[in-house]
Amino acid sequence: MTAFLIRRVFQGFLVLVVSTALIYFLLTLIPGGPLSNLRSPTVRISKTDINRLGHMMGITDLQGHEYPWYTRYFNWLFSPEKNDVDVTIAGIHIQGGGILTGDWGQSITLSQGRPVMEQISQRLPFTLILMTTSLLVSLLIAIPIGIISAVKQYSKLDYTVTLFTFFGISMPTFWFGWMLIILFAVKFKDWGLPYLPPSLAFDPGMENDLGNRIWHLILPVTVLSLIQVAGWSRYLRSSVLEILRLDYVRTAWAKGLKQRVVILKHAVRNALIPLITVVTLAVPGLFGGAIITETIFSYPGMGSLFYNALGAYDWPIVMAFLLIATVLIVLANILADVLYAVADPRIRYS
Repeated sequence: MTAFLIRRVFQGFLVLVVSTALIYFLLTLIPGGPLSNLRSPTVRISKTDINRLGHMMGITDLQGHEYPWYTRYFNWLFSPEKNDVDVTIAGIHIQGGGILTGDWGQSITLSQGRPVMEQISQRLPFTLILMTTSLLVSLLIAIPIGIISAVKQYSKLDYTVTLFTFFGISMPTFWFGWMLIILFAVKFKDWGLPYLPPSLAFDPGMENDLGNRIWHLILPVTVLSLIQVAGWSRYLRSSVLEILRLDYVRTAWAKGLKQRVVILKHAVRNALIPLITVVTLAVPGLFGGAIITETIFSYPGMGSLFYNALGAYDWPIVMAFLLIATVLIVLANILADVLYAVADPRIRYS
C-alpha cells in the first residue's frame, strides 16, 4: 500500500504540473485574455495601469514589454521581483514570490487591489457549510433508498424510487431552483403561509443566528440534494443487485444468517465501490461550490465568486479557483483508491 500511495502521489504531482501550465496559458494567451480586454477602447484605464496590472500577473514589465510565454508561467509560479520570501540557505539567497509561496495575486476588477486569497477565505466558509450539508443529506437519503430499492426489486416502492430518480436526474438545476423560489418564497408569502428566504446566507444583521442560517439553507440544499440523491441511489441499487447474485451472498443466505446481516455486512459493504467513486469526486465541490445553484440563490459562496470573476474578466481569481479545484480533484482520486481497499478486503495494492 505504501509503494502504491507514493506512486499515486508522484502521478498526482505530474498532473498538477501539467494542470497549472494549462490553466495559466489557456487563460492568458487565448484571444480575450487579461490584457486584451484591458486594452479595449471601451475600457477607461490608463496605459500605466495596464502595464502595472500586466506586471502584477507576470505578463509584462512595468514598461509594457511582454515577457516570453515560458517566462510568464514561471513568474506566476515564483517571481524574483516579489518579496514574499527572502532567505539565505547554505549560502544561496532566495528571494521572490508567487503561487508557490501562497501569493495568488490581487483582484483586478471585482475588488481591485484586494488579495485573491482574502476573497477566497471570506467565501469558503459559506460554501463549506452549503456543500457539506447537501453531501450529508444526500448520503443519508441515497444509501437507504438504494439498498431498499435493490432488496425489493420490481416492487411498487422500487418503481416509485425509479420514477423519483429519473425526475431528479433529468431536472435542470436552474429551472428547479427558480420553481422552488416561486413556490416557497413568492407564492407562500402571497398566500400568507410561512415562506422560505429566496436568497443570501442569512438576513441582514443575523449572521450569528444559527436558526436563520439553517432557514436560508433549505432551498439551495434541496436543489443540490435532489440531483445527488437521484444519481447516487441508482449507483448503489445497481451495485447491490449485482452483489446479491454472487455465490458468497447465496452461501450467507443458506447458512441462515439474518437478512439484515447478509445485506449490510456482506452485500452493501462490497457494493460501495461505485458510490465511493462518485462521492469522492464530489469532494472538490466542497471547495468549488455549486456555480448555478449559488448564482440562482445569490449565495455568497465560491461558486458565485467564480461566476462573477468570469463575467468581470478577473483572471487572478479564476486561475486560483481552477488551480485549487485541480489539487482537490487529485487528492480525491487518491482518497478513493484508499477507500476502495477499506470497503472491499479483496482489493490489494501490494
